[in-house]
Amino acid sequence: MLYGCAGHKLKDNFAQLNDWNENSSEGAAVNYDGEVAALFSQPNIDPLTDYLNQHIADENRSESIWQVSKEKKARCQQIADKYATRPLTQESLNLYQAGYSYSCPKDVEKFALSLAETNKKTLPTSPVKSLQSDEKPEWDKAIISDVNKEQLNDCYLLTTISNFREAKQACLSPANNGDMRSRINMAIIHKALEEYSQALEWAKKIEHDSPQARYLIGELYASGLGVTQDNDAAFNWFEKAAQGGYAEAQYMTAWAYEVGVGVQQNIKQAIRWYQLAASNNNIPAKHSLGALLVQQSKNPLDVEKGQNWLIQAAQAGYADSALLMGKLLQQNILTEDKAKALVWYEVAQQQGASEAVKLADMLRSQVKPDALNSARQQIHRILEVQS
Repeated sequence: MLYGCAGHKLKDNFAQLNDWNENSSEGAAVNYDGEVAALFSQPNIDPLTDYLNQHIADENRSESIWQVSKEKKARCQQIADKYATRPLTQESLNLYQAGYSYSCPKDVEKFALSLAETNKKTLPTSPVKSLQSDEKPEWDKAIISDVNKEQLNDCYLLTTISNFREAKQACLSPANNGDMRSRINMAIIHKALEEYSQALEWAKKIEHDSPQARYLIGELYASGLGVTQDNDAAFNWFEKAAQGGYAEAQYMTAWAYEVGVGVQQNIKQAIRWYQLAASNNNIPAKHSLGALLVQQSKNPLDVEKGQNWLIQAAQAGYADSALLMGKLLQQNILTEDKAKALVWYEVAQQQGASEAVKLADMLRSQVKPDALNSARQQIHRILEVQS
């Protein structure tokens, strides 16, 4: 039986690895077979992911990283095969997400998409029981009263593909009949159509139950759309949404603390909220957290953590992270670091950073072809290990 993160404590799972490293003789070529064996001997998947994130840039561990990555993919596949035999229900998805979103996100996403497709075909046409006065509606489940499944399907699909004018008609009836997703869709639709007062009206109807609605209200106040622009109010709404676990709001709360907009500047709070958003797989937060740690911390461990967050963002296609990795490495004296910097600039260029073109051209004459080829192999392996 494999486990994700339930009950997982990093210090416990890596205790034997640390003991093994401490017993390695100084000055000798380090063999990492012991720590890999220790990883493989425990049943959890998350320690493998932690190991990859911690050592992804360590070229001395390239063979170990390949082995751990291969084992991690195999374990994720085992779990995917197991869930393929389970009922395609929200309960199964909740369990899958709770245990394996960190280490096997693509497999969890596939399961979620399959469930969504099934729900489109099987939405109930009969009313469900009314809510009691002390009950709150669930955010991600339809609350249907005299609403047919075709209306809901059209509402959800048209909003997803940004066909907002037709979505507006499709969502109105189910929203008026209490469907929570249709209500937040109405807020999104009106905002997209620049009908801001209506967007605010719909969002406020469900802000107690929907972090996304609170976030949307924050956006309106931040931009002065349909309301008087108010940074303090925007921050308050963002923070309320962030406390509800909404990743985009966690990112905006962190940004506000970092810059000092709507709240007094507080870098520690910024890092805290960036960490929460990054753990929620918000890619801009991974970049911002990494940038803060590498640029403002003098602690080598924090700098290493920052680089790892930047690498994760670059793996997801975030060009600014690849660009920053290049700038950091270019500052070093070693030729191999210059070569790696050039490769990161190439990656940033491929991801759409125009600034990287000039930086790469300026550096190219300082790097020999063999060093460049070696750096390309190392960094491309880093970028592929999480795929």
